[in-house]
Amino acid sequence: MSAAPPRGLFLDNSVVPSGDRGTFEVIDPADGSSVGTVVRATEDDARSAMDSASRAQPGWDAIGAAARAKLLLRAAERLRARGEELAHLITREMGKVLYESRAEVEGAIDNLEYYAAFARTLSGEEVAGLPAGETMRLLWVPRGVVVAITPWNFPAATVTRKLAPALLGGNTVVLKPSSNTPLSALLIAEVLRDAGLPPGALNVVPGPGGTIGPALIRHPQCSTVTLTGSTKSGIEVLRIAAPNVVKCLLELGGKAPVLVAPDADLDWAARATVWARFWNAGQACIAAERCYVDASVADRFRAKVVALVGALRVGPGLAAGVDVGPLYSLGARESIAKDVRGAVDEGATIAVGGSAPSAEPLSRGAFYLPTVLDGVTEENRVAREEIFGPVLPLLTYSDWDDAIRRANESRYGLSSYVFTRDLARAEKAIRTLRFGETYVNRVGPETPQGYHAGFRQSGLGGEGTVWGVRDYLQLKTVYVDWKEPHRADYFLPYPDRGDP
Repeated sequence: MSAAPPRGLFLDNSVVPSGDRGTFEVIDPADGSSVGTVVRATEDDARSAMDSASRAQPGWDAIGAAARAKLLLRAAERLRARGEELAHLITREMGKVLYESRAEVEGAIDNLEYYAAFARTLSGEEVAGLPAGETMRLLWVPRGVVVAITPWNFPAATVTRKLAPALLGGNTVVLKPSSNTPLSALLIAEVLRDAGLPPGALNVVPGPGGTIGPALIRHPQCSTVTLTGSTKSGIEVLRIAAPNVVKCLLELGGKAPVLVAPDADLDWAARATVWARFWNAGQACIAAERCYVDASVADRFRAKVVALVGALRVGPGLAAGVDVGPLYSLGARESIAKDVRGAVDEGATIAVGGSAPSAEPLSRGAFYLPTVLDGVTEENRVAREEIFGPVLPLLTYSDWDDAIRRANESRYGLSSYVFTRDLARAEKAIRTLRFGETYVNRVGPETPQGYHAGFRQSGLGGEGTVWGVRDYLQLKTVYVDWKEPHRADYFLPYPDRGDP
């Protein structure tokens, strides 16, 4: 398959050629081939992009939310027309199977359409009961220039999930996509431009996060930074943003527990858990990271999971009949292999998988066999730290309250899963699991009608619902006095009120 043509920076609605800038290759993790060449933005490019967005913001705000919504809807239709192109690009950039890439494209389109619907519903409020001639209003206004930093694991859906509410609210955006998957973001930027987005409303600066990110966040016009990434990256963003008191919206790491009750539909729970863990090769913040199973049904549940995992077909994302594609890079494969070796050293056993494929051609790619680890305890690192790949640790419990307590003893708090037929047991879990999302007898992915947010070190702010739109807006209070003659009895100089 031929590589995509070289792509440049996206600035003021134009693709900027490399000139004297460096470039970098986007690599297909399935076979190490080149997907395309991308211009590496400089710190000066980042500052230019921020200046451009700042100039464009007042005009973008002035056209009104209804006009901005119509543009998002036009962009959704144009993206749908290029959907198959984008899906193939996603698979080649980061490896996920084509079926999942097509679903992600639908999710990216859904984000544009969903947020556009808020254009005529956002409203402030007017305070009643004030003296005659006075008014007090609360208005939602744009925050200004938003810096969006997006990950490689969902290179289209996370882009539109940030762009759509930010743009709808009258903000302009500078986007820094992952260096592993910049081509999807550049295609989406072209779609928005072709739908009528004015110059400067969206600029895209691919390049190394260690230099481009700080240059964007430290720019004096940066009002908000939204990041989807690791908790480590989120902490670094907070550190950089603190001197200018920049608002941070952070969707960070996860260690989602699965709680399987003794009365659960075990066939369904096993199938759902396998999907929640091995979807996108396990590279999702909401992935099922640890599974707590009642000891009385543990053997039956384990057998069902192992059979399902053993039947998963591993291969290139563009190949027919594949369930699990490669990890996003060879380095990620080595990291997962190290995690599994460490788990075994700490007493876990491999029930299925546990290695990279040894046969050609898969041995050349970033593949790792779907793996189930049995005999895992809380002291094992794979039960505590995020494992961003196709590895499922199985743990057992004998008391429902204890299972909930163990699930909560994590520095992460993004998603959680519960399987039970007992309403009281389910309600206790819903009330007491300290996670931003709890799925009962089902799994994700999340939808924009829900507020996707994390507790503890899984994030700040959230995405989805009207609250996700308001995260990109500032609430402003306006006090007005129309009475004449104007008077106030508390102004200086104070009237004579006698001695204390």
